[in-house]
Amino acid sequence: MLTGGLSRPECLYTQMGFSQLRALSASGRPAPFDEAADGLVVGEGAGIFVLKRLDDALRAGDRVYGVIAGIGLSNDVGGSLLAPNTPGQLRAMRAAYAEAGWSPAQVDLVECHSPGTPTGDPVEVASLKALWGERGWTAGQCPIGSVKSNVGHLLTAAGAAGLTKILLGMQRRVLPPSANFLRSSPSLGLEESPFRVAAAAEPWKTRDSKTPRRAAASAFGFGGINAHVLVEEYQPASSRRKGQVPVPSGDRRTALASGDGGPLPAVAIVGMDATVGACRGLRPFQEQVLGGRARARLTTPEERWWGSPDAARFPGHYVPEASAAAQDYRIPPKELEEMLPQQLLMLDTAARAVKDAALKSFPGESAGVFIGLGLDLNTTNFHLRWSMAETGRRWAEEQGWDDSPEEESRRLARLRQAVGPALTANRTMGALGGIVASRIAREFHVGGPSLAVSGEENSGLRALEAAVRALQRGELETAIAGAVDLCGDLRAVLCVPGGRRLSETGGTRPFDPAAEG
Repeated sequence: MLTGGLSRPECLYTQMGFSQLRALSASGRPAPFDEAADGLVVGEGAGIFVLKRLDDALRAGDRVYGVIAGIGLSNDVGGSLLAPNTPGQLRAMRAAYAEAGWSPAQVDLVECHSPGTPTGDPVEVASLKALWGERGWTAGQCPIGSVKSNVGHLLTAAGAAGLTKILLGMQRRVLPPSANFLRSSPSLGLEESPFRVAAAAEPWKTRDSKTPRRAAASAFGFGGINAHVLVEEYQPASSRRKGQVPVPSGDRRTALASGDGGPLPAVAIVGMDATVGACRGLRPFQEQVLGGRARARLTTPEERWWGSPDAARFPGHYVPEASAAAQDYRIPPKELEEMLPQQLLMLDTAARAVKDAALKSFPGESAGVFIGLGLDLNTTNFHLRWSMAETGRRWAEEQGWDDSPEEESRRLARLRQAVGPALTANRTMGALGGIVASRIAREFHVGGPSLAVSGEENSGLRALEAAVRALQRGELETAIAGAVDLCGDLRAVLCVPGGRRLSETGGTRPFDPAAEG
């Protein structure tokens, strides 16, 4: 398996967005844990890993950088989408330790998520203190660090960067340092804790000849999406002792994945709902797909788009609107107003599915949310809005207008208002795909893994697959799995990929010789 992370976002969006969130470092100096830390610096890059079952790797004579011992995933239930939450982070960390069979004090190094923000760093350190407890450690025994001090915050690739740092340290038997660290922030309270920040590289010694080097890595994203990974260096089976991670051939999870653990448990669908085109709910959808003919009328381009003669040929089953009353969900009115339609559509449909399930109990901490989606092209409106200054000036020159600065400013304001609203903190959050799952998790107090999956037309079934496998492995008791896409955006219709054709009549005819798109 190839797995990893990639981050190469539109840099103007990240700078403007993080400015709205008041998270950017004014000094341009990422300094996690330091008293002078004043925010994050954005990084770009990619990291990837080649994974095998350990017994297969040993049989093939492969080099082993490290062995993954446990992974924990969770979503915050309390707090806001912006503020990290210790109980949510603890659920991810404790799940990883339970899977590995480790105690926290067996770890030599913690690669923290810490971006260097005054809000995030103290919460993460508080979570680590709660994990380790009040006894069973000596002050400063475990170094902590953050690769963001060296390469910036790689956002979707941040976890890959942190894990790479750990594995290189293991290979070279060096505890890697964090950059830009002089004195710890008083808000962290590291003095009376098991933790210290490694400001310089130092030898990574083992506790004894039979104990492998061990480390933990955290990634805590917007919306309370939390992950924690435990990894150790490989030691031959003969040198391992009781309490250490077994060779995976004897592990139940690996047996399930390889097909050696017997039949997998069946998974029941106990609730569902759908919003497709003008069909909102199961009954209208049932009539549309089982009634022998299409009952919901097509939306014509004149009702949906304007100013685009090319798109006027393409009617479709477009969703008329996505809306909710302020009292429908536990979302502040301003935040609800600034949500993308995609997020509200998925939340509303998920709420009806949960209602349809009529569950007698909903085990929030052992439930998860898995959502397939595509990019909502409304996220690009902000960049279009920013580009209006140059575009508007060019249009004026083409028209031969000779406007005063005041007239030019007023025209620019009108153009920007027509494109869409200005970027705010809520809209910055709303443009992130993972927030779709986090909103559902918060609404129903789901504390397990809650994440988004994007794989074009495969997105929904891949999200369903992830949910089913988590249930089969016993990681969850309940899962909400769904998919959402507002692919009727004018830009998507005009840029249909792969040479596929759109029907100009709206008369879709699969398998028919008269099919025309």
